[in-house]
Amino acid sequence: MRILLSSLILISLLMFTAVHADEPDIIKADRQALAEANASGSSSKIIAAKEQLSDDLGKLEDQRREDVEGVTIPLVPDGQGHLLADVLINNTAHASLVVDTGSPVVMLNSSFIDKLGLDVSQYQKGYVEVLNGKHKAVEVSLDNVKVGEALAQDVSATILLDDSKGIADGLLGLSYLSKFHFVLDQTGQKLILRKSE
Repeated sequence: MRILLSSLILISLLMFTAVHADEPDIIKADRQALAEANASGSSSKIIAAKEQLSDDLGKLEDQRREDVEGVTIPLVPDGQGHLLADVLINNTAHASLVVDTGSPVVMLNSSFIDKLGLDVSQYQKGYVEVLNGKHKAVEVSLDNVKVGEALAQDVSATILLDDSKGIADGLLGLSYLSKFHFVLDQTGQKLILRKSE
């Protein structure tokens, strides 16, 4: 009888796994924990497993809705006609960047060399033109850039080696923005980012 019961539990777990094969690992683990709690017959374990599954399914649904509807980031006017976004770079440095859909890359001022702990001697140097002239710069690859909850990996950036007035901490350009479907709402002072397919 015990062998038969174990076999039935194993078969039901296998069927259950096949039905939910496309789910994220966390949900699969929750469902497995619930199946094991049901098999044990412990009501406290069953309740705890159901609550965990419910919580994680809710988070998953919120993430899917966010992926479809997009993340809305409020922007701050700088008084000069630009809109600024609060940006987290490489999980360590915060920047106030001008949202610039005309800039091909993220551009950062020279203070980010130290803030990000970069050794610029290993990068090839060149020049970039910005509104206030030509500046010596290096091109780097940032591990990640996060605006609100919208995270992008491996983002190309240019770091100025001398100071440039008028670009705040820098520019949030297309090397980040193009990783999403984006809408810049200047009137509403917000940026809407939705994951690319």
